[in-house]
Amino acid sequence: MTAGSGANDTLAFQYVLRSTPEAVRETLTSLREQLEVSDFHTCPGDMWEVVIAEVLNNIVEHAYKERPDGEIQLDVNFQTAVLKAHFVDCGSAMPQGALPEGKSANVDVEIQDMPEGGFGWYLIRTLSDELTYERRGRENHLSLEMPIQVVGG
Repeated sequence: MTAGSGANDTLAFQYVLRSTPEAVRETLTSLREQLEVSDFHTCPGDMWEVVIAEVLNNIVEHAYKERPDGEIQLDVNFQTAVLKAHFVDCGSAMPQGALPEGKSANVDVEIQDMPEGGFGWYLIRTLSDELTYERRGRENHLSLEMPIQVVGG
């Protein structure tokens, strides 16, 4: 992991992690800790961590099909009003070369009939202002921007 401050109140982090759920958790923990140390605090209602976790977990589960030997590159830039994140992996390409539609699930059902998955892409699409995907050779490139609010500092 590398971190640094940039111009215009920007805080940037770069991670390279293995394609495992444990590595995703460790990366998210490290990112939270680094934000605390840097005194760069986002509002409690900001959902940036959920979005980053969803993307990373999708890469682990679907692109690498839970193979632990994959590598994920993550670049995260926190600014005063926006988070920019870029993800690179060499896993399987998105089906039809495009991001999933991300439809909301019907939750107006009995508890035993609740869907177990399928919320991730809906959540990512709903919370992101910009979301792009491109397959470049053997690499998947996903970029997103989402609004955040910074407090204190």
